[in-house]
Parts: sequence; structure tokens; C-alpha cells
Amino acid sequence: MAELQNSYPAATHSLPGLSIDDRFSDLESLTSFLNGRGIETKNTRIDRYQRYLKIASDQGLESIDPKNIFKNVTDGRFQHGLDWYLYVLREVDELAHILKGLKVHVPVGVDERLRKIVGGSDFAALDKNSESRNIQFELRIASYFCLAGFIVRLDTETDIIASKGRQHFYIECKRISNSKQLEENLLKAKRQILARVPKKKRILHKYYGVIAVDVTRVAYTHNGLTLGITNDHAREVVQSALRSISEKIELIRFFSKKPPIIQCWLQIHIPGLIESPSQALTRFSSMFIVNPETAISCKAALLLLHNVYAGSDFSDPRESPSRKINTELNLPAGTQLWLSPNISDLMLKASDPGFIKELMKVLRTTLMISLKHLWAA
Repeated sequence: MAELQNSYPAATHSLPGLSIDDRFSDLESLTSFLNGRGIETKNTRIDRYQRYLKIASDQGLESIDPKNIFKNVTDGRFQHGLDWYLYVLREVDELAHILKGLKVHVPVGVDERLRKIVGGSDFAALDKNSESRNIQFELRIASYFCLAGFIVRLDTETDIIASKGRQHFYIECKRISNSKQLEENLLKAKRQILARVPKKKRILHKYYGVIAVDVTRVAYTHNGLTLGITNDHAREVVQSALRSISEKIELIRFFSKKPPIIQCWLQIHIPGLIESPSQALTRFSSMFIVNPETAISCKAALLLLHNVYAGSDFSDPRESPSRKINTELNLPAGTQLWLSPNISDLMLKASDPGFIKELMKVLRTTLMISLKHLWAA
């Protein structure tokens, strides 16, 4: 496993991000989309996510008792308000990603799969029957191809058939629970592709196999949360896990030359916290393994696949813009500062780094309040 860097540059700007209201709006759009296709969402997990975010938006996260909404969740990983928020975030962000693709292109056969994803447990971490989340992963991958302008079919035995021009990609999707299942699932995907890609050659059409694998639970058996000091560090933590898994996968003979299985797409989907700048987010991290025997002959197809991921626009005009983080405080002329009368206590505790850190937080807050009063005057 590749080692992480020892140091990362300190953050100089905040990260773009969506508000709770934006995420609630995404769920409203999804509900409208599903209801418009005859798919009921009342009393489903999607309905519960909406109720949670509505209270968070109106009253604040601290006002929510999640157990009144998600009544069947008793797992020890759901203890604090922040735990609940991050797990909800994970679900809502994935559903919003799927909806974004469906707004660009609605694949044939999508309704049957949409009906299934509204079921399942409220959180992926608690899944016992994985069918709903397996299909949700298929729709997540399909969404990339929808956004990239492909014609997508979901009405065949193959999980996804994505076509652009005369290039056709037969994609099998697998969510893998642990490292012991890697070989079994990859070889199963290989057999499925070999059985389903058309045998008869057609002059104007080319067919390729792709295996997409969600390895979140292979990397993080708890299927829980990640923590990073900076955004670069948080990204590298997940990429390091992907590299470790790819090294194991490369020993498995799951590629083929005829018909060509040209790529394995690994993805981790996990919520996390960044310490600096402070932010909660959902990370979709990918890594690609290319079949070395077809890398040259299938160069054009691989470029098309590269553009599916790299060329997809995941930005959102609603995101709060990145802003420079203040590292200094400019005080107007005439500003008065003073120390507490309990200066002796301060001097006795001055050698405690933890106390100094807390003291600086209080001082910054006090200074800002004092300055606001001064400027108001």
C-alpha cells in the first residue's frame, strides 16, 4: 500500500459547497421526478431524508431527534448529530447525482430500477438486503454516461449498455462487501460480459466490456466515515485505499481480448469531514485499471471512457463560492484591548497548549464582537 505524504499545504481558501436548503431542494426535485413516473415516495427512505433536512433547514441540526424519523436505526455508529447528518448526506448526494444524469437523458428501462431504489434500508451502512443499493450503484454509473451524452439502455440482461456513435460499452456493475469477494465478483462480471456482448461482428459497430466496481466496503469495512486534515489529505486517504485494492485486483485474470474487456472502474463513495477548512462532504473517488493487451487497439474507446468521467460537469451553480481564508486580523486605529482581571490564572495556565488553543478561540470571538460594536458606533 502506498504511503501517504507526511505533510500537506495549509488550506488558503474555503471549499465550494451546497447548503442544507439546496439538498432539500434536490430531494424535492427527485420526488417530483419519481411521482411523475408513477413511483410513490411517501413513507419511503426518500421521504424520511426530506423530513430530516426540512427540520435541519427550519430549526437547525441541533433541534433534530433523528430517532423520531429513522425509527429502526439502533446501530452504534449513529450516536451524535454529526453522524446522522453525514450518513444522510451520503444518501442524498448520491441520489442527487443520479437525478442530474436523468435530467439529461432518461434511459430505456429506468423505471423498474427507480422503483427498487426507493426501498431498502435508510442507510447503506445498515444494508442487509443489498438489492436496492446494488441498483443504486448501477444508476450512479449510468448517470455518468447520461451526462456525457451517451444513449443508455437499462432494459437488457446487461446492467448498462452505453452507446455513442458506433461504440457500444457493455458494463457490469458489482458492489463488493469484502476483499475475499473481489476475485469471485470480477470473474463473474467477466463471464457475464463474454456471454452478452454480441458475437457476430458488424462493420459499423464496435463492442467493448467494462467492469465497474464499488469497493467502499473493501476499503472501509465499517462503511462509515472518513476524516482528513485538509481536502488534499482527505482525497489522498481515499486514493491510497483505491491503489491498495487495485494492486490486489491486478493479480486477477478478469480481462479478455476477444471480446475486449478494456477497463475496470473502481469507485469509493463515502462521506467525511475535513478539518481545514471545516466542511462535511460526500466523496466519489475513482481509479481505473486498463487492460494492457487492448490499450493500443482500443485507444479511441478508452479515450471516450476517460471523457465520461473527466469530462462530466459536476459543478453546481448553487454552490457557495470558494473564499480566501482570513489568517490575520486588522484592527482599526483606536481599538482598545484589555486582559481579564484574573491575569494570575492566565499566567499559571499559559504552559498548557490545549488551554492556549481554546483561549485563542475565545479571544477571536470576543474581538469580533467588540469590533462589531465599535463599527456600529
